[in-house]
Amino acid sequence: MDSREPVDWAPGMWVLADTSPAAWVEAALTPAPASWTVAGLVPPVFEAYARVLPPSYGDQEGEPRHRWSEIAAVTGVPLTAGVRFDDLVAGSDRWGRPSDGGLDARETAALARVLSEFTGTPSEAYFCLWEGFGLAETNAWFDRPMRVEIPHRAFHLLTGPVAAAPVLPAEVPWRCASLWWPADRAWLVATEIDGYLTYVGGDRAAIDAVLADPDLDAVAVDPSTPLDPSYG
Repeated sequence: MDSREPVDWAPGMWVLADTSPAAWVEAALTPAPASWTVAGLVPPVFEAYARVLPPSYGDQEGEPRHRWSEIAAVTGVPLTAGVRFDDLVAGSDRWGRPSDGGLDARETAALARVLSEFTGTPSEAYFCLWEGFGLAETNAWFDRPMRVEIPHRAFHLLTGPVAAAPVLPAEVPWRCASLWWPADRAWLVATEIDGYLTYVGGDRAAIDAVLADPDLDAVAVDPSTPLDPSYG
């Protein structure tokens, strides 16, 4: 019996009954009290790390998105490993807020494009999708006992090509997989569901490529870097 089920709303992806491909992540994440650092989101097993900075949006539909680099050019706040969104905007509501707990599909697509060049298995990757997103598709899986478990979080495990990352879930452009990595574990991307927090671990060349890509705002971090608490 096939332990995979096709995901109609994400072509080329399957939801898995076997969650063992994620066991290394469950085992490697740093537990509390150090969990509110990069090592609590991305296993501290990689050579280098980066934070990807999510765009912000206004409250009204159709308002422009703003990249952190654009905001920094106006406010003069440098983009460093420890920069918080609230410090970046210096109390102004001019820039709106990033989407809490997600990464825009544009940035996700850029990450997938860049990182595909730094894995030997771009056609085989794994995606942890939080069970609590409240989407019709994930709600349909509520009675499935198969979950990837980390402290305070449980995820459905899907598989598909790296290139599928920006279409998951399809109809919500600022929702994304909470964790995703290629089968060869060359790198891992993590987005915390509470906060403006996306981090990548990989080898030095992969992280340098993320930092240099013009479609991404990213800063170098390390496993001990505190996370940005600017949300709520």
